[in-house]
Amino acid sequence: MSFLELFTLFVSGITIFGVIVGVFSVYNGRMTRREIAVLIRDTQVETQRLIRETQAETRDLVARESAATRELIAREEAATRQLIQETQAANREILLRLAEILARIDERVR
Repeated sequence: MSFLELFTLFVSGITIFGVIVGVFSVYNGRMTRREIAVLIRDTQVETQRLIRETQAETRDLVARESAATRELIAREEAATRQLIQETQAANREILLRLAEILARIDERVR
């Protein structure tokens, strides 16, 4: 075999290898883009589902907590009214006693 034949055989092998690598790299690139597109689409769908679920759970939580807060406010309001009434009654008693004491003082002074 001459040098030219060996060189031709070598260049032919490199060319075939280059064609194979080129074809598979194009195929691999297309498949990669296709898989990435599917992954992005699936991620988008899953993210939207999670957002909807989170929004629904947040609405439920706000509704429950709002009801509980209103109930707590009503209880505290009732307790505050009761405390005010008790304090007013105690103040009335104190004022009555003071009035009695002042009346006795006034009787002694006269």
